[in-house]
Amino acid sequence: MKSLGSPEFARNYGFWNEAEQQALMGARVAIAGVGGVGFQVGLKLARMGVASFSIADPEDFEPQNANRVPGATTATYGRAKAEVFREQVREINPAAVVHIYRDGVTVENVGEFLDGATLVFDESETTHPEIGTTIARTARLLGIPDLLVVNVGFAAQVTAFHPRSRFTFERFMGLPADASLEEIAASTVDYSRFLPYIPPYSDLRGLVAMTTDAPDGSRISLPSISPGVDLASAIGTTQAFLHLTAAAGVDNRRRKPIWAPRLAYLDAYSLRGRVLRAGRAAHLRHVLRAAVRDRFGRNPRAAYSHDDIARRASGSE
Repeated sequence: MKSLGSPEFARNYGFWNEAEQQALMGARVAIAGVGGVGFQVGLKLARMGVASFSIADPEDFEPQNANRVPGATTATYGRAKAEVFREQVREINPAAVVHIYRDGVTVENVGEFLDGATLVFDESETTHPEIGTTIARTARLLGIPDLLVVNVGFAAQVTAFHPRSRFTFERFMGLPADASLEEIAASTVDYSRFLPYIPPYSDLRGLVAMTTDAPDGSRISLPSISPGVDLASAIGTTQAFLHLTAAAGVDNRRRKPIWAPRLAYLDAYSLRGRVLRAGRAAHLRHVLRAAVRDRFGRNPRAAYSHDDIARRASGSE
């Protein structure tokens, strides 16, 4: 077991104190999804001193994960993401407790998954909003913060849902508040609410592809790049630090965490960041700015339209 005097934590004390380190060491963090941001969030928290995790992810690593996830290598393709995560955490701290849920988050296991957790990171797929809703509703019952961190290009955004706030996960996603999980599963996430910040340098053809069905009726995965995922894990773990130390009652003149409907974003490309209010108005303002820039030929071109994806899939690059 590591202690406050463990050499791994020696340099932390230049930026936080022993009481805050103890809060991290005594915390339990649940992470739903370790296929991108969640994997890096967990590893950073382990290096910060968190030694107890609940990890839910039903998927295996594939080559398409290698552009952003440290755990995705040729040696781990085909292996369970949660298992690889546990191995890497224990390479940092052999005494770490990492409970894994290979079925992902389900109605049957969500109570156990969140049992004893100080907070939860919801990094589940937006294509399955019923999972995020299950997590959010249980987190509210248990009185724990529900953190949502998303990477958007070279940028990232973070917010958290307070268990007693009227601004819920469902409201943020544009989902019916009292709908059953079956109804939620049949719904689609409202990206105009889910992504209030759209980078001004965006090729908006990608946004169109994300919000419309492909010709075969399928929906594409959200695009992501390593710099954005890195930034998302950095602001996500910083917010987690504020939540975990506050939950432990540590008073060290820290700023308050960001709570919905407020949201913070940082953009490594434009070198900008701010706190804004989530909602359609912010989304449309940022989309309009990107559209104007694009209209005047100022934005770089990406290749994430339905035609681009189909062309690569057919091998006709």
